[in-house]
Amino acid sequence: MNVDHDNQLTGAVIGAAIAVHRQLGPGVNEAAYEAALSARLTAEGIAHQCQVPLPLNYKGVLLDCGFRLDVLVENRLPLELKAVEVVLPIHDAQLLTYMRLGGHPLGLLVNFEVAVLKDGVRRKVQTTTTISPHSVDPVPAGFDELSGEILNGAIEVHRNLGPGLLRSAYEECLCHELGQRKIPFTRRHLIPLVCDSQALGQSSEVSLLVGNSVPVDCLSVAELSPLHEARLLARLRQGNWPYGLLLNFNAPTLSRGIRRLTR
Repeated sequence: MNVDHDNQLTGAVIGAAIAVHRQLGPGVNEAAYEAALSARLTAEGIAHQCQVPLPLNYKGVLLDCGFRLDVLVENRLPLELKAVEVVLPIHDAQLLTYMRLGGHPLGLLVNFEVAVLKDGVRRKVQTTTTISPHSVDPVPAGFDELSGEILNGAIEVHRNLGPGLLRSAYEECLCHELGQRKIPFTRRHLIPLVCDSQALGQSSEVSLLVGNSVPVDCLSVAELSPLHEARLLARLRQGNWPYGLLLNFNAPTLSRGIRRLTR
């Protein structure tokens, strides 16, 4: 990490974003800001790429989670561009995920939906996340064999990735672990909706169904809430499954983020 160069680079990029914001103002969609910023960077001779695919390297295997960097400047500074009234934790998690997967020490989150752009710029510095063997909890007692296998896979994912990333990264890696263990699973399993014994012609969705019997919700949130539990319980009733698992990968240790719900 070249501190002087990185400071100059981030300053130049922020200056270019400010120039774009002065001309377009707030209230424009993200694609327009990206196009305008790209044109400005090109005019200033700053090398960059837009919409750069970013695979997830998990244990030496490249997994496609559909991640794309909005802008990557000089192959070292990722930019996450937003046009939102409120920057949410998931937006920070997006940038952190891209920084960690790409090995980029710095990143910028730029939200153009502000009156003055300096209020919409966040400079992020990557901190190395390591999970020591002593912080990895064993599978809690009382789980059946299939649930134990799912949780063992999830704990392995958490040990390798740590907290703070997007839920989609954790789900993709968990599916990889399940495949390594030869445990069958289905992604985006649809459940026909019925109300008062009448088919509605609509479906709800379980993002991950393991062994055709255990719905699993992979989350990355500050803490599990009654709403998360209510959503899974609704899927259990709709699919007529006896139990399901909530896994919050943003917990310091995964055992703190595990909920087994029964209907």
